[in-house]
Parts: sequence; structure tokens; C-alpha cells
Amino acid sequence: MRAVRIHAHGGPETLRVDEVPEPEPGPHDLLVRLRATSVNHRDVWIRRRHPHPAYHVELPAILGIDVCGDVVAVGDEVTGFRAGDRVTANPYMHCGRCRRCTRGDFQHCTGFSVYNGTYAELFLVPAAFAVTIDPSVPDEHVAAFPNTYITAWQMLVGKAQVSAADTVFVWAGTSGLGGAAIDIARVAGAKVITSAGNDEKRAVLRERSGADLVLDHNAPDLVERVLDATDGEGASIVFEHVGQATWERSLELCAVGGAIVSAGATSGDDARMNVTYMFVKQVRILGSRLGTMADAVAAARHLDAGRFRPLVGAVLPLEEVAKAHRLMEEGRTIGKVIVTP
Repeated sequence: MRAVRIHAHGGPETLRVDEVPEPEPGPHDLLVRLRATSVNHRDVWIRRRHPHPAYHVELPAILGIDVCGDVVAVGDEVTGFRAGDRVTANPYMHCGRCRRCTRGDFQHCTGFSVYNGTYAELFLVPAAFAVTIDPSVPDEHVAAFPNTYITAWQMLVGKAQVSAADTVFVWAGTSGLGGAAIDIARVAGAKVITSAGNDEKRAVLRERSGADLVLDHNAPDLVERVLDATDGEGASIVFEHVGQATWERSLELCAVGGAIVSAGATSGDDARMNVTYMFVKQVRILGSRLGTMADAVAAARHLDAGRFRPLVGAVLPLEEVAKAHRLMEEGRTIGKVIVTP
């Protein structure tokens, strides 16, 4: 079968189409045939060899964490799935053995792993982390769902406990994670303010996202515009996934007693802030990563119901994964970059 692998770290040119043996399912696995996947910053960071151990993999490696496919075969001990099922999967795989897991605190598992392997025609998925998806949902929407929507669900629902009483500010609303946050905040009934860096992206957000206000995140008066739109209060929840370039403004536009929930640093890790300003405003800073199976199942039901409509910026064949990575790194696409077999 065909699979795209990296044999060394580096630029997009390290992604190579190889012929590899078809995987055989173990007793607890599903063998899944690819319908679609998507490119995530995580894939890029692994390829570049990000210094954090969470992004280290053994080479050669098949990247790709977003599952959209059809079950071809099931392991001998698998129940609840059968050949022909259309599935996605939660990329966050808790260990089930550490002290946190034995207490049911799966989100804080200390031995977790993150799924890889969807840049291939066939791949294995542990059945414990798979979720069936209604056939009516477009493949591109399913492929855009796992990493972004499950992560955003944990951030907004699990951590920040978003409700209709909130105003949620979302940086970079045309990004995969930003778009997911807008959809989830709207389902919760919250007011949504979002941003984008150019006129084309802002026009798409105004037309398609359902956000209440769309701003230029490069504008010097962005914080003032948020305060004006909230009667001087600011956003009760700031959805942070950019990091270094936005962190100081996130604190400035966050309401007194509000929360900044963060699960990314796409602009860099060296984020700075005025600590006194933070504690005087009594801002809660909530770190988050991926999401549990409870998050995955809850979010998937909204996907099935058509309440989530991810922005899709490009659809490319498996042979052009390197081009898909370039599009992700350039940041010019409006929405997710999808890869199909």
C-alpha cells in the first residue's frame, strides 16, 4: 500500500511516498481505509523536530493524526464496530494505567500518547479511541474534526465551562482550532468575537462563521474594539492558541475574573505578560491539551447533527502531502488543508 513517510527531519521535501506492507489488526484494533485526513501544526512540528519530547517519533514515521475512514476489519476482541463502519478517532490516547487514569482523570494522564499514521491508504486505530460518524457528514468535515474540535471542546466546555452568558474572543478564526472554537461557542449560545489577519479571511468569517464581530488581529486598536463591543468589560473567555504574538493582548482584552484558555503556541513559546495586571484582574489562565473520549463523543454528536461546519481551504491527494505542509506553513489557506487517497 502507499504511505507518506519521513525518513529524516527537515522541510516538506522529507515527506516521501513509499510502498509499505499493509498493517494487520491486533486483537483490539480496527483496520481502517483512508477516506480523508488533514494537516495539523503537530505534523509540521514533528517533521521539523520540535524540541519538546511530545513531538518526537521514531523514524521512518507515517504522520497524520486526523482519522476519517471505513473499517475494513476488526480485531478478535473488538466489540461495537464492524466492517463498513465509518469512523473517526480521538488522537489523545490515555494510558489507562497511571494514577490519574485509575481515578478516572483521563485528561491529566501522565503516560498518554498521541496518534499518528493517517498519511496512508490503510492504518490501524485502537478501537477504544474510535467513534462512529453518520454517513451524511462530508468526509472533509470529518477529517477536519478530531484534533481541532476535540481540543476546542475540552478547552471551552471542559476547562472554561462556556455558557450563553459568556463573550468568547477567538484568535485567528480561519485556522482549524479557531474555527472549531467559534462553532462550539455558538452551540453554547455565547457571543463570539474573532479575528483574522487579512481582508479575504475576515470576509469569509463574516459570511460563514456566524461570529458576532470580526476584527483585524494586526490592528493597533484591537483591544479597544473588543472593549467597545463588550461595554468596557472585555471577553469573559479568551481562546488562546497563538502564544507569543498575542499573549499580552489576550490579557488586556480579558474581562475581570475572566479566563484565558490556551492549547497552542503557533507563533512561539516566549509569551510575556504583566503579572500584576493578571492578578489584579483575577484572570484565570487554563492550560489544555487535546481532549478525552467523553469530549470526543460529545463533540461528535454535534458533528453528526450538522452543527459543526469546518472551513476547508484546500483538498489535495496523498501524493501531494508535501504541498499540503507548505500551505500550512505559509498560512495562506482559509481553513483546513485536507488530504484524500
